[in-house]
Amino acid sequence: MAENLEWWTIFIGGIATLAIYSFLIKENAFYRFFEHLFIGIATAITTSIAFRTTIWPKFIKPMLGHDVVIFPDGTIGPEYQYQSWTLFYLFPIAIGLLYYCILSKKHAWMAQIPIGIALGHGAGNYFKAFFNQLMPQLYDSFKPLHVAGEGISLNNLIFITVMLGSFFYFFFTFKRRKGGAVERFSSMGRWMMMGCFGAFFGSTIMARMALLVERVQFFIDKWFPNVLPGLLS
Repeated sequence: MAENLEWWTIFIGGIATLAIYSFLIKENAFYRFFEHLFIGIATAITTSIAFRTTIWPKFIKPMLGHDVVIFPDGTIGPEYQYQSWTLFYLFPIAIGLLYYCILSKKHAWMAQIPIGIALGHGAGNYFKAFFNQLMPQLYDSFKPLHVAGEGISLNNLIFITVMLGSFFYFFFTFKRRKGGAVERFSSMGRWMMMGCFGAFFGSTIMARMALLVERVQFFIDKWFPNVLPGLLS
């Protein structure tokens, strides 16, 4: 039974892979079916994980009192004696359920309430995370050109030159003389940024190629040796 289940797992995995990569030829019904199947499975798994890790232990379980620990003498700890505040969990749950109003044309406007709250909360967290990430980078950008015991630091000199060149490219408040030092310096910054963007693009391509190589290895090591003999027999 286990071997049969493994064979079907490998077989469906190969068919799903071929369906997804069939989009490289053109969009087709074969691809769309497995695309919707993947989205449905991912949604079901995400919902199950959210219920098991968040909704049940942090909301429903405290409201029902299932997390109360009773001692042998029949008493409970002081942290469990005042559980009425857990009823406030019903308020965010009710707001979250308004998401499903989007399925109704008449009440679709109510779905804008949780969407607005989620966008505001996400924007606030992003604003905070942006400064938490930006300020250390800003602090690290002040590098000394002369390092004690080493003299002039070539690495720091290159870093500051590239950084200032990139900044000069975005200075549009003053007129640049064509062919002048400022124009050439900003042009150098543009080329440095293009090299940086090229490195980012290359790393993205390498990540996609790693996924492709993994799928090719799956076909060579598992799909062809296990599925093809069963199909040809």
